[in-house]
Amino acid sequence: MTTAAMTIVPATPADHDEIVDILAASYAEYQNTFEPSERWEAYVKDIRESVDNPHLTELWIARIDEQIVGTVQLFETAHKAYPNFELPIDYPFIRLLGVAPDWRGHGIARKLLQRCVESTKEMGKTAVYLYTGGQMLNAIRLYERFGFVEDTEFSSVSSGGNAICYRYDIGE
Repeated sequence: MTTAAMTIVPATPADHDEIVDILAASYAEYQNTFEPSERWEAYVKDIRESVDNPHLTELWIARIDEQIVGTVQLFETAHKAYPNFELPIDYPFIRLLGVAPDWRGHGIARKLLQRCVESTKEMGKTAVYLYTGGQMLNAIRLYERFGFVEDTEFSSVSSGGNAICYRYDIGE
């Protein structure tokens, strides 16, 4: 596998099916942590519908040799990212960062996160947020190494699991 030049570009509607496939493959490692299985099925349904979310501000893809190898979504606010929840976070919000399993370890996720940070700066905001599940240990390690810190005010534990809220503060 080569590590040819990677580009981060906005997705087009023609990319949506491939994005959904990458997200489903990327998150499949966590399937057995969703109990009952209906929770996993609902999560995958949300993933599949995410690319058509009318509140989506930016949908980025990482390409290597014209192949989509990763993706990330950025929303203007937490409420737009999660319209069914009362989240008073008036900052950009990252959702559904995914890298094709065969392409992990090449810095793709970091580049996608960096693109979200750059977009956040362009919006004139000083922080960007995201949620991850407590069972998603690889994601947690990635976010913490990148510089995200837990915002305990917005993290929660419920019967559905541990939702960890992370914040990345953007310096001048």
